[in-house]
This record gives sequence, C-alpha cells and structure tokens, in this order.
Amino acid sequence: MKETEGTNADPLDIEGFFNRILQSLFPAWYAKQAAREMRLQPLGVLNPNSFLCHRWMSLHAIVAALSESLQAHDSDWKDLSELLSKLVTERELKRPVSIMALDGLEQSSQEEEWPNLLSWAEHTCGSISFESEDDFDRNLRDAFPDSNKPHRMVYREWDGRYYWINNGDSPAFAAALRYAQQKQRNANIQATLSIEGVNQKALDRIRSDYWLLLLTRDSAYPMFDLISRAELPAVMGEFEWRRSDLVFLVGRKNSRKLNQIMLNLLNNRSSQQILEFGRWLSRQNHPFRNQ
Repeated sequence: MKETEGTNADPLDIEGFFNRILQSLFPAWYAKQAAREMRLQPLGVLNPNSFLCHRWMSLHAIVAALSESLQAHDSDWKDLSELLSKLVTERELKRPVSIMALDGLEQSSQEEEWPNLLSWAEHTCGSISFESEDDFDRNLRDAFPDSNKPHRMVYREWDGRYYWINNGDSPAFAAALRYAQQKQRNANIQATLSIEGVNQKALDRIRSDYWLLLLTRDSAYPMFDLISRAELPAVMGEFEWRRSDLVFLVGRKNSRKLNQIMLNLLNNRSSQQILEFGRWLSRQNHPFRNQ
C-alpha cells in the first residue's frame, strides 16, 4: 500500500508480517535462511604483534573465559568444559634459547605500543654502549646475571612465539639486542623453558562433537536469538578479556538442524568475519625444536 500524499501513515509491512509468521511456524528453517544472508562484522586482529606478551592472544585466557561461561549453563556442557581443561599442555625443559628468537617480554614499564622487541630496544638502551664485542658480552652478563638463574622463558607451540619472563625493563638486554641485530651476532641463554602446546586428542574431540564459532558480539547475538527460538542445543561463550567485543557461538554437532545453520554461517564467509576456532587452532602448529 502506497502512502497517501499529505499523511504520515507507514506502509503496511507485509514482508515483515510474513517473516514473523514463518519464524513462528518454522523457527529452525528460518534461522537456517537467516544464517546464509546475515551480514557479519570483521573480527579484526586476533593475535597482535607487540613487544609485550600480555598483549598477545592467550590460549589460557580463552579457555578460562569460555569454561566460566559454560559453567553458568546446565550440566549438558560439562563434557566440553572437561575437554577445555585438558586443551593446553605445558612441559618444562632446560634449554639454551637464542636472544634473537625472543619475540616479547612479560613486563615493561613503558606504555608505548612497540610492535616488536627491536623497536622496544631502540628506545630502551639509552646511553649504554653497544658498539663492540666487549660491550655485547658485558651487556649480556648484566641482563642475565648468574644471581638471577634460572632464567625463565616460554615458547608457545601454537603460534611459534617466545617470550622472556623478565623482572622489568633491561637497558642492558636492549643494548645487546641492538648489537646482535646490527652485527648479525647471536648468543644463547641457558634457560628453564616452559613449552605451551595443544593437546591434540582433546582438540580432536572438541572439533568432532562441538561447534566453536568466533564472531563479533554484535553479529552473534541476533543469530543466537534465532537459534534459541528454535530450541536448538547452543549457548554463547565469552572469548578473552582483551577482546570483549568477540564471543563464541557454541553448539553440539549431534543436531542436524543446528549443523545446517552453522554451515550456512560459515559458507562463503571469510575467516575475517567468522572463525571455526577448533579448525583454526589445529592449523597453528609450530613444534618446538632444539636450536
């Protein structure tokens, strides 16, 4: 119906009326169609580059946030919580670690967002001399004194990043790093190395039995509302605290109707819009190798 000239009446929303009827009569079918057509917002950078490791994505933080979300629901999600508790593995070795292999630090008093350790080093070494081999050896001794042994470092097999568990900014380390980069000079530090990995069996079970779709919060809520109206086995789960704008859409894979909806969400979509997290994590594999 066309709006009469000189009136403020809205035209009859026939399409909206029929959509509401279809949603009421066939909620699962309606959700499946909506999943195919829904516009999804970009996820942004998940694992940013930084000289500080606490600005990187953390698998520990993701597991903790998602597990806490699941605990707020009924016991139907207990099995997934148990699998998540086994997902991250850790082992400790005594190994030499190359200073040029380090990607970040655990602590720094600097608030600047340097993209890597070399950028941090350029702004941290101050007036410390680093021009000669003797300077290099002295700076290494000052940065890693025997009194601070064991020097602790972490390697993350799922993204291939190393970081040093330091006690604060070290101008001596910054100077040594600058010399090593400029002169192509390396040095190994005897360290207690914690290796953070992924339990492949637990990950395979999660991928086999559950959907873990990562979306923006604004994209996920409308979809979850439609799935809830269809009374399908799905819940929302938090991501990690650094990215509170992202959430998981979690579902069981033993529901054919839900599987169709999730596949429609994924089909012809970029990983910049939606991420099947279990599949993504299975592809992030950088096994530790002795240097």
